[in-house]
Amino acid sequence: MTTPSTQRPASRWRLRDPGAHLKGIAGFPAIVATVLAARGITTRAQAEIFYKPHLMPDSDPLQLPGMREAVARTREAIGTQETIALFGDFDVDGVTSVAVLHQGLQALGARTVNYIPDRFTEGYGLNKGAVSKLRQAGAGLMITADCGISSVEEVALANELGLDVIILDHHTVPAELPPALAAVNPKRLDSPYPFTELAAVGVAFRFLQVLYEDVGRSLPEDDYLDLVALGTVVDVAPLTSENRRIVAEGLERMRAGLRPGLEALARVSGAPPELFTAETLGFAIGPRMNAAGRIEHANIALELLLARDPISARGIAERLDHLNRLRQQQTEEACALAEASLGAADEPLIMVGSDQIHAGIVGLVASRLADRYHRPAIVYERGPETSRASARSIPAFDIVAAIRKEQSLLVRHGGHRAAAGFTVANENLDLLRDRLLGTAAEMLDGHNLQPVVAIDAEAPLSTLTGLDVKGLMRFEPCGQENRRPVLLSRGVQLVNARPVGSDQSHLKLAVRDGPATWPGIAFRQANAPLADRIDIVYSLSRDRGSERIELEVLDIAPAAERRPLELE
Repeated sequence: MTTPSTQRPASRWRLRDPGAHLKGIAGFPAIVATVLAARGITTRAQAEIFYKPHLMPDSDPLQLPGMREAVARTREAIGTQETIALFGDFDVDGVTSVAVLHQGLQALGARTVNYIPDRFTEGYGLNKGAVSKLRQAGAGLMITADCGISSVEEVALANELGLDVIILDHHTVPAELPPALAAVNPKRLDSPYPFTELAAVGVAFRFLQVLYEDVGRSLPEDDYLDLVALGTVVDVAPLTSENRRIVAEGLERMRAGLRPGLEALARVSGAPPELFTAETLGFAIGPRMNAAGRIEHANIALELLLARDPISARGIAERLDHLNRLRQQQTEEACALAEASLGAADEPLIMVGSDQIHAGIVGLVASRLADRYHRPAIVYERGPETSRASARSIPAFDIVAAIRKEQSLLVRHGGHRAAAGFTVANENLDLLRDRLLGTAAEMLDGHNLQPVVAIDAEAPLSTLTGLDVKGLMRFEPCGQENRRPVLLSRGVQLVNARPVGSDQSHLKLAVRDGPATWPGIAFRQANAPLADRIDIVYSLSRDRGSERIELEVLDIAPAAERRPLELE
């Protein structure tokens, strides 16, 4: 039976900038100018850089704290043929970081060994067992990528063993930095670097740029931009400023030709390389790569990226595709289990777990719950003695700060404002849950926990012209903090609608306003309220694998409801 806690709250519709239509750039199509203005782009100079990210001026990576020390120590290790251990997280950002460092350092003659921890036996981040193992294997320098910024004890152990540590990271920086030789992180409070939102692979890329310049060589950036773009998109880093340039240039490189591993993965996922977008990376390539670390071991994904032989790459890609199907099945089963154990409908934070929820997918389940109920969500796999949890949040709540507040109860922890993870002894689970609920109740007091859909502009669907469509599609690459333009059209006629998907959770529909009929897809909205006339919130997208434009419908309401459009 459906309980009150499983009823998805209706979304609020909010206009991003009520005055955007008055700030548009003269000479641009009205709807395009309005959307640009809603995103803060009101001059031709700003629009020029937005539409042509390669014109964006470079920042100096030497402004990143610790960069000089990191480069000097790495150059020394290369010169003395010291073994350099490359330690990365098991997600796509970590795997691409290791691949970039491996490729770049070996081209300079470095001796490297790659190490990605096992999610199930070692858990997230740097661990003492791995540190000892790498030192025993002869490593004198360890470079961590996408982890390590919270690993105070582990880095201290490395120092005791005679293993120098360089941290390349982008997570929220704790009050106490590890005693590493260098901790390169744009989020450090003492960093003058102008952009704080690089993914870890972006930090690794900047590190290679400085290293190559220091040895008197120029980094062949085209050999790396595909991996930097992939890690940036899949880690949901904001696609603004520097990241927008990285992803735009990386996608251009991919469309011109893929490395063997990505070519094979594109084929098994049915994604034509010439049509690659940020969405392709986020929804076709990334999940298959992440499935390795979620189900078996992330080394499979790393092996794919470093593959030189198309035949062996094909076999690895097919294995990843198989693991992704298993991941999808396990996620659906775990989501059903999690929803069955939800607490009271008015609780400000969701925290559920079970020994039947696989540790590799707790983050996916947490993300699904946070999106569905618009409140912070924590999902954990309960083990014999400890539980491993992943957390996802909403804009109003800093989940990593809430977790860090309870670090005395935790074995390890880390993450971002919107996504975090931790390991906790089972004996502390109930107390931790009570404290996190208390923090959430305090921090979210007075907040309306209905989800909000930010809308760039309201316009009749019948008024959209080919020129409008072309201008709106040029917002790519789209992703975090640069979503596709979101429009509201009221009173469109619903021509037909039917549930689709393996679980029949999506809605395939067609709508008409004026002479044109538009195809559309509404993900996870098979139960949306429908009527002959509906109001729709949507973005324009290309039907996967083709050039056909369709509506990605983000929300639906019967036109008679006349849901208000709030002003931000």
